[in-house]
Amino acid sequence: MNLSESLDYLEALAALGVRVGLDHTRHLAMRMGDPQRAYPCLIVGGTNGKGSTSSFLASILRASGFRVGLYTSPHLVDVRERVSVDGALIAEEAFASCLTRVRQEAEASVDRGELPAPPTYFEALTLAAFEHFRRSRVDVAVLEVGLGGRLDCTNIAEPVLSLVTNISLDHEDYLGQGLENIAREKAGIFRPGVPAFTAAAEGMALDTLRRCARTLGTPLHPLGECRLARGEGSWRLACGNQSAELPYPNLPGGHQIENAALAVRACWALMDLGWPVPVSALSEGIASARWPGRLELVGREPGLYLDGAHNPDGCRVLADFVIGLPEPNRALVFAVMKDKPAGDMLGLLLPLFGALWLTRVPVPRCMDPSELALAFPSPRIRVQEDPMRAVHEAAVWAGRDGVVVVAGSLYLVGFVKSAQERGGVSRSWGSGR
Repeated sequence: MNLSESLDYLEALAALGVRVGLDHTRHLAMRMGDPQRAYPCLIVGGTNGKGSTSSFLASILRASGFRVGLYTSPHLVDVRERVSVDGALIAEEAFASCLTRVRQEAEASVDRGELPAPPTYFEALTLAAFEHFRRSRVDVAVLEVGLGGRLDCTNIAEPVLSLVTNISLDHEDYLGQGLENIAREKAGIFRPGVPAFTAAAEGMALDTLRRCARTLGTPLHPLGECRLARGEGSWRLACGNQSAELPYPNLPGGHQIENAALAVRACWALMDLGWPVPVSALSEGIASARWPGRLELVGREPGLYLDGAHNPDGCRVLADFVIGLPEPNRALVFAVMKDKPAGDMLGLLLPLFGALWLTRVPVPRCMDPSELALAFPSPRIRVQEDPMRAVHEAAVWAGRDGVVVVAGSLYLVGFVKSAQERGGVSRSWGSGR
C-alpha cells in the first residue's frame, strides 16, 4: 500500500469500532515476529497527562543519548504524529510499509480461520508502531496507553517500568463505573517485580493501585512520597537520597510540573537499573519537551489557545490556567463528544468567559451544540455549527487585546490546528471589535 491506500485502510478499520481483549493483538504480533520484544519499553497510563509525561520521558532519554521511539494517541492533524523516532515523525513510505505488513498478516490470519475479524484501527496502528521501532533499531520505546490499560493494545509489551499519571472519571462506558474500577483497569499495566510510579493523589484511586500492586508483587512508588518545591526560576524534586534542581517546562500550565516530576522519578529508577541517564539530561529533557494542543498558544491579537481538555479534570486544569490570564475579554469555543459529562465541563469553564461559542466537528460522536445550548440558557452563549467561523466570531468579540480558548475535545483542537497549518489561522489574526 502507498500512503493514500494506508489511510483508506485505517478508515475502513475505524468503522469496525472498538474490540476489547488482547488475544487478537498478541496473535498478530506473533505472526509479525513480536516486534515489541526487540527493545525495552516504558508504558505510560493514566487519565490526563499521559502524552505530556511520555514526551518528557522521551526527551530526557534522547538527551541521554538513546535512540527513542515514542507512540502516542490521539493525533491532532496527521495520523503519523502518533509514531516518532528521536522526535521525527514516521516517514510516509515507512508508515505505509509497516501498515502493509500488519494488513498482510491480518488478512492471512483471517483467511486461515486463525482470527475472526480484521484488526481495529488502534490495534493496526499500535502494531505498525512496534514494527517501525524495530526497523529503526530504537534503544527504547515510550508507549502511551490509548484507553485504560489492562486491555489496551500497548499492554502486550513487557515494560521495564510502568507509569500511571493520575486517575479520574473518564471513559466509564469502557472502563467501568467509579474510580475503583477505572484504577483497576489502569493498574493492568503493572508487572510482578517491575517498578511502577504514579502521580495519583491519596484516596480511592491510589488505594486501588496499591492493592493491585501488592497482589501482583509490583513495587509501587507514589509521587506523593517525594518532596517538590517550586522556586523563582526553578523547581526541586527530592526522593530518598536523590534530588535535582530543574528548569520549569516550556509546556504551559502548573500541572506540567507534576508530569515532569513523574518522568524524572522514573528516570532515577532507570539509573538504579544501570541505565546511563546523566543528571544533565534531566534538565535538558524537561526544557526541550514539546506537546502540541495542550494550552498551546497558536495565535496573537487576540491570543488563541488550543487545549485538549476533554473531561472534568482537564477542564479544572484549564480553568486554573485561564484564571491567571491577564486579558479581560475571554472567549471560549467549545465542542464535546456525546459520551462526556458536558454539563460538568461547561460548569467549570463558563464562569471564566465573557462569551462562549458552542460548535461541532465532523465526528459522529460529537454532541449537537444546539442541544447543549438548551441546557445552558445564557445570553453569553452562541451556537455556531462551523468551528472556524466560531473561532473567528470569538476573535472579533475578544478584540486584539483579548483571548480565545478552543477546548472540550481533541478533535476540535485538531480541526483548528489543521486549519492553522493550511493558513486558515495566522499567528496575528485578530480584527478587533
